[in-house]
Amino acid sequence: MVRLSSLWHWCAALLFFGQSAFAQTAPAHPDEQIFTDWRVLCQSAEETTTCQMLQSASASEDGPAVFLLSISPGEDAGANYAVVTVPTGVYLAPGIEIRVDRRRPFKVLYEICDRAGCHAGFKLSGSVLSAFRNGLDAKVRVWTAKTQAVEFPVSLRGFSAAYRHYQEQVSG
Repeated sequence: MVRLSSLWHWCAALLFFGQSAFAQTAPAHPDEQIFTDWRVLCQSAEETTTCQMLQSASASEDGPAVFLLSISPGEDAGANYAVVTVPTGVYLAPGIEIRVDRRRPFKVLYEICDRAGCHAGFKLSGSVLSAFRNGLDAKVRVWTAKTQAVEFPVSLRGFSAAYRHYQEQVSG
């Protein structure tokens, strides 16, 4: 887990997804592989394997996660989607802004909020996938009010190795 500075302790007071999100995305006994700052969780059932790539952040060292970036396969063969999950109570109108290294940021709109948090998804392909593979760090900006935002740091160290392993698992 990436530790956030005290600037983001506001997240701890909000309704966060904590362990419940991981219980929904990670079965009781998944196969977990660590690639620097990324985890690949796979669960086999009968003749299928379901996998996700994950990185999460907490407001304190031992606290529950208040930010989750997960990558999962889409319904179309070979398509992968990323979902950013943040606590409820965020300002939804501007969506989320993701900046990889010093590249131009891209926006992702929220799709739904539920008890686990607010979720914004995007297809992980093309220039976005290339930026994640070649980058070192990303910043995910989330607005807490109309004129106030916080940034969650996302390490891209280990992303390429984790993505290769994840692709091998989901394709067969």
